[in-house]
Amino acid sequence: MEDISPDYRLLHWAAYASLFCLGVSAAAIGPVLPFLADDVEVSLDTAGLLLTAFFVGSIASSALVAVALHARDQRALVALGLTFELAGTLMLAFAPAWELVLVAGIVIGVGDGLVISSTHILIPATTRDVASSINRLNLFFAFGAIAGPLWTGAILATVGDRWVVYAGIAVCLAATLAFTVLADLAAHHPVSSEKQEFRIPTSSTAWIMGGVLFLYVGAEFGLGAWVSSFAQETLDAGVFAAALIAAGYWGALALGRIASGWYFARGRDAATLLIVGCAGAGIAALMLTLSSGNIAIASVAAFGAGFFLGPIWPSVTSIVAAGADSGATAATVTIGNAGGVALPWLQGKVLVGAGAAQGVAVTAALCGVMLVISGAFHARRGPVAPGVVRV
Repeated sequence: MEDISPDYRLLHWAAYASLFCLGVSAAAIGPVLPFLADDVEVSLDTAGLLLTAFFVGSIASSALVAVALHARDQRALVALGLTFELAGTLMLAFAPAWELVLVAGIVIGVGDGLVISSTHILIPATTRDVASSINRLNLFFAFGAIAGPLWTGAILATVGDRWVVYAGIAVCLAATLAFTVLADLAAHHPVSSEKQEFRIPTSSTAWIMGGVLFLYVGAEFGLGAWVSSFAQETLDAGVFAAALIAAGYWGALALGRIASGWYFARGRDAATLLIVGCAGAGIAALMLTLSSGNIAIASVAAFGAGFFLGPIWPSVTSIVAAGADSGATAATVTIGNAGGVALPWLQGKVLVGAGAAQGVAVTAALCGVMLVISGAFHARRGPVAPGVVRV
């Protein structure tokens, strides 16, 4: 890592720690949903609206950064985001009613959007090796997403109380917030960006890839949120075993991102990798749907789905960044993130109403639609150079 100033090294590590905490928090939602539904006396699919609340808050705050706050000191916005995350996590730990759970989800989402947007401005502004630092930043999110289900599964399998799960996450967030404030004091200069302003996409590529990303976010987060419930219902897995499958899914997704970085480092075609990712994830999700209670097959299928989903995000953003309308990448990502508002909740509705296997089949269907769109795009446009890769 080649920082412009040694003063920013602590700031980078604070950013990595922040993304780790966000990964823990986001991936903990899936295993905790059945317990949360019982605690506040709602159905499991209704509890899935927590995912919608989370994405509403996240999209609102990340769009605010892109539109109006990108020129502000991003160090302060990261600390503010962590404060929102901490407040929402404590609220979620002890919320006695469903309405407060939804409010907590929105507050956590607001913090999530602030931290993600601001760290993705802060890192490029304070390093010469942007690609490596951004990759490392997102890997720390993946590490947190692996740790989240393991922590949650262990606590719920032994204690069974969600407040213990979120109290532990709150401690992690509080320590990271304190570290971030200290890092801010060490970095004497404000960090902001006058670049990468939000603007409405004008090219068809940006809109098509935004549509793919919309479906992808629903598929990735939806499967990550519901795979533990699927494992418990169809595989007769215990709470911790189901959480292990969820952790394996997120770990495989991280490996997929690492593999995509290796692929792009060799200057290879982004559109081809996008097609491979959509096809592989769809096949693996279909295999998971048809696993018929076999935990070994289901575990391999969940791992495969995560691995092939991993390259889709960097492939899409690479295609957009390499296009004539590359300045609209932020808008394309915002369009994509909107997929998290409704699709994971709708997948939960299918899972509860029609069955767990049918719920997972939603992921296979989403991957199938992405494959059709990506294939048509590749046939019309041909190979796409990697461009600026954000992995």
